[in-house]
Amino acid sequence: MKLIATSQARGRAGILTYRLEGAKVADEGTVFVAKLDGRDDQAVSATFRPGDNIGFNVHTHLLNDGPHDLSVSAPRQGLFGNGSASTEFTVANDSALSRQVAKLLANSNAPALFAGACDSSFYPYDADDAKVWFDRPDADAHIARLLAEGEIDATEATALRDFLKNGFMVLEGLIDDSLVADVNREIDHAIETGYGDYQYGTSQRIEHMHMTYPGMRKLWLDRRHLRFADLIFNGRARPCQTLTYVFGSQQDAHQDTIHLTPFPAGYMCGIWIALQDVQEDSGELVVYPGSHREPRVYLRDSGCTKVESDWSEFGAKVVPIWQDMASRYEPFVYRPKKGTVLIWHENLLHAGSVRRDMSRPRRSVVIHTFADGAVGYYDSTGMAASAVEVEELSLST
Repeated sequence: MKLIATSQARGRAGILTYRLEGAKVADEGTVFVAKLDGRDDQAVSATFRPGDNIGFNVHTHLLNDGPHDLSVSAPRQGLFGNGSASTEFTVANDSALSRQVAKLLANSNAPALFAGACDSSFYPYDADDAKVWFDRPDADAHIARLLAEGEIDATEATALRDFLKNGFMVLEGLIDDSLVADVNREIDHAIETGYGDYQYGTSQRIEHMHMTYPGMRKLWLDRRHLRFADLIFNGRARPCQTLTYVFGSQQDAHQDTIHLTPFPAGYMCGIWIALQDVQEDSGELVVYPGSHREPRVYLRDSGCTKVESDWSEFGAKVVPIWQDMASRYEPFVYRPKKGTVLIWHENLLHAGSVRRDMSRPRRSVVIHTFADGAVGYYDSTGMAASAVEVEELSLST
């Protein structure tokens, strides 16, 4: 047997997930026991059956800084010859937010080690100490203080006030034409080669181009937009993915909270970058100003089970909640110029409008980012999130 990490320790977002490969499982199920640092008081057992992904998750905030080990065994199934597997990892909770989160998790008796899906039930979202600055009554005073102390300029203050009021900010001309052109050439190549099985003309998105293309990776880590994400988080932003669109997504109105889920709430945002002048009827982005103040929707509150591959139950139970919310707001159809950046609150309702002219492209890239020190997971699927390693982030310009 062998334990395989789904992301590197330094690329974690508060949760390390390890999958057990090469294990033999009895038809009636096999009990596996995982331990942290060989301690019986840091152990958890779970039964897995044939076809299950055998995995365990570690809340790294609840561990001391330094090296640790995780071991997994099947003590009651010796006849299957599973033996045991172990691995080592290092923890470094080195941000103010990570220390705050550690206290919140400890006070709520969250598990340091658990099997199964990541879920919102682990986290004390209603705790007073878990509220991000822009969800507090003195949010305007926070912006005024930053401006008075010279930590932000007038443009940045205006953007933060827009974010506070509307749930998004718009930064015109933030990304230069040269970088946009480089990224568009890479998208052309991705289209020509069928990168990610992309089919031209569809509303399909191209995922994770930053992992292959240098221009996209440069844009992913560009300090010009991350500066504003840093201000939103009052800390360091760590991007976690890119979603590239050649045409409009035509996606229903939704909150990101249930898909890219931070703890504490508020410590994730979406960064939407226009790679062309967006035209009418192209399936434009639509945002719903003020909707970020609606209640956050978590999967357990909707009665929906975790999604594995079939999204039909999710569509029946979660999407109608968002549709009802959206009906109370005036939609804003967004037609930016090339290089303009829109950054939205993780709870803002947004959508892709209908592509009335199917020939018109709407090139854009969405970058989602968590705050360094937050817990990140995907509540809809129960998976742990990952983000750029801190060391690489420090090298970006």
